[in-house]
Amino acid sequence: MKETGLTGSDKQFWHRFVPFYEAALQQLDNCERILEFGVFKGESIRWLLSKYPGAKIFGSDILDLQPQWPIADNVRYLHVDQGIQRSIQQLFDDIGAPLDLIIEDGSHLPEHQKNCLIKSFDHLRPGGIYILEDIHTSHPSHPYYQKSGSKYIGPLHLLLCFEHLMANNKPLDDELVKTLSAKSLFAATEIKNLFDKIAGIQIFKRASLPHKCYACGSTDFDYHKLKCTCGVDIYGEADSMTAIITSN
Repeated sequence: MKETGLTGSDKQFWHRFVPFYEAALQQLDNCERILEFGVFKGESIRWLLSKYPGAKIFGSDILDLQPQWPIADNVRYLHVDQGIQRSIQQLFDDIGAPLDLIIEDGSHLPEHQKNCLIKSFDHLRPGGIYILEDIHTSHPSHPYYQKSGSKYIGPLHLLLCFEHLMANNKPLDDELVKTLSAKSLFAATEIKNLFDKIAGIQIFKRASLPHKCYACGSTDFDYHKLKCTCGVDIYGEADSMTAIITSN
């Protein structure tokens, strides 16, 4: 396996997102200001430090500074509550200048993903990249989606729609906006504004097995049942989906 600096992160060993990211990030010149929503154990911050050693990196989380988070002169940690839009706006007010790269890897709750998505694009420079991880949480079979009552338009639905329109060179007309906002996390104005700010979307879903189990760390899989021997599904329908979105 090629060394990525992310061997301890589920971005690598479970989702296998990293090769997809590396290919897309080659398009990003002069990446000098980066924000990640969701620090967890700090593995992504370490990866970003290795990949962009000269960049200013902001890590945002609802938790206070944790002992395992990496400390460096070019890393700053900020508090954010993804469930509150004014908290997200305050985060961007504190950061100030536009960002080159934003990675949303926070709570994974569809409503929180929506809040970050609609607030971030005013603070992403033209040609910048927004990575929305774990968009499978608004897949109809995912527990997070079902817990919220289901049958609504979430981030996955909206980004699939946008990508389809762009691939077919079709406009986002008022009738479609009305349909997309009828039972939706997104208001009509949010849908229109977001579509206008997006230049392109790439969506990735892991089509192979993870390197190891996220729950027990084992590589001992039942290839017939597509489960780890600890019982975890290793090839779920609603798992390991991410989107790379380029700003206009």
